[in-house]
Amino acid sequence: MRIEASATFTSSRPLLPLFIFLFFIPGFHARNLHQCSSSCGDLTNISYPFRLQGDPAGCGDVDFQLSCQNNTAILNFRGGKYFVKGISYDKRTIRVVDVNLAHGTCGLPYKSLSMSEATEDGRFPSLITFWQANFMNCSNTIPELTDSKVPCLSGDTSHVYVNFSSRNLFGYEIPRNCKVISRIPTSSENELNYPYNETTFKLLATGFDLRWSVECRNCHTSGLSCVYKSNNDPRIFQCETMYEEDYKTLLPAVIAYLVSRSLIDKALLVRFILAPLVVFVFLLHKCLTTRKTVGNAEHVGDLQMLPKPVPCSPQGHTRNLPSDSPKQVLIAASIERSA
Repeated sequence: MRIEASATFTSSRPLLPLFIFLFFIPGFHARNLHQCSSSCGDLTNISYPFRLQGDPAGCGDVDFQLSCQNNTAILNFRGGKYFVKGISYDKRTIRVVDVNLAHGTCGLPYKSLSMSEATEDGRFPSLITFWQANFMNCSNTIPELTDSKVPCLSGDTSHVYVNFSSRNLFGYEIPRNCKVISRIPTSSENELNYPYNETTFKLLATGFDLRWSVECRNCHTSGLSCVYKSNNDPRIFQCETMYEEDYKTLLPAVIAYLVSRSLIDKALLVRFILAPLVVFVFLLHKCLTTRKTVGNAEHVGDLQMLPKPVPCSPQGHTRNLPSDSPKQVLIAASIERSA
């Protein structure tokens, strides 16, 4: 028995180093991801999940990779290029500014980006601000937008205007002969719809804040939806089946809509189809009834105009009518002449 036990223990010894390797290496790798740190210009302590291009393979997360050009960290995001002004690891935010607007000089964004487009990336699930600048190009001068005109972008045949809004402009809000040529989210300093002046581009140069989340990126990668459980703490979240919360929220609204739509359809059916049909049937019935009544009246009148039969006596002679009935006397006389 001792020999068998010893053999069993001896055979399991080769697995011990493998077990130690599998147990400790992932923890070491995870610690290594968080311990890496680099810098670029004024942006120091770039650490997990962010990394710089060229950092060791074990540093940071490649989905949060930045590049360093001319001592400035750059984020490539949705086809645009943005200077990174700062990263908060406590609030989990990153402040960026479009490279064409970073210096406060006149220009259009490098790439148009609306607020809705900015939050379609799983790495950056939300914005801290809810304002954006809208650049419109018009073929003629718009008098009511004079205060929003951007002279440095306008010419003889094109007139560029900028305004701030909390969403994309609706079609009816865009003047005729104008079109939106670019959008860019802005910081909360732009909440007022300032008229254009020398400070407009300085305001745009402050950039905007994106909220970053590795966990939400993982949710989207797994085909799930990242839902924040607290608006005050972006670190509290949960992964759910895609649109699960939307179903819970929208289902009662959809049911109410369908019921109301059904009632509206029935009301329209009654008003525009059944009601006219009922009125038509009623009028037709009334018309036919009236015509029948008139016909009966005429028939009764004709019957009254016919001569009444004269009663005969048992001897076959006509009975004389009372003398006080001239009409009956005339009828009796006509009958005797015809006989």
